Amino acid sequence: MKAFTPILAAAALAAAGFTTAANAATATGNLQVKITITKECQVNSGSGGAGAGDAVLDFGSRGVLNANVDGQTATSGTGAIQVQCTSGTAYQIGLNAGLNPSSPGDINTRRMKNGTEFVSYQLYQDSARTTVWGNTTGASGNTVSKTADGTVQGTQVFGRVPPQTTPSAGVYSDTVTITVTY
Repeated sequence: MKAFTPILAAAALAAAGFTTAANAATATGNLQVKITITKECQVNSGSGGAGAGDAVLDFGSRGVLNANVDGQTATSGTGAIQVQCTSGTAYQIGLNAGLNPSSPGDINTRRMKNGTEFVSYQLYQDSARTTVWGNTTGASGNTVSKTADGTVQGTQVFGRVPPQTTPSAGVYSDTVTITVTY
């Protein structure tokens, strides 16, 4: 019986995961880890931790529209157009004519609406309000071109309500679609 005691002890140690140095061996292999980055852009998604929602251009409150009323979005962060693309990606930001143009699809006839009344306005690429912002891409287009650096990039929109016949009091609004082409 005494002869079985060392064998039983060795079996118990082996079952518990203990081995003797003479029996230890190792084998190695490799774990391949990879990710494929594809070219992509996101607009106003909050993907960079910025918590973006819709860009906002608020002209404020006015009583009579007898002079230009200028407004603009934020430069960056909430309220600005926020685009995040794969680093090195060239992209163009376009703005359509909105929901209420007087001529369908015509960026030169943008209007905000309240009921059956309208307030005309225009969107621009520059603070001098000389370059109308549209949705036509390419060399002769009217979009804003940028190159991504992989971070969220803010873009400011400048707007103007020109002098016009003042409609009834109320809140006038429009929704303009932002299109990022890359």
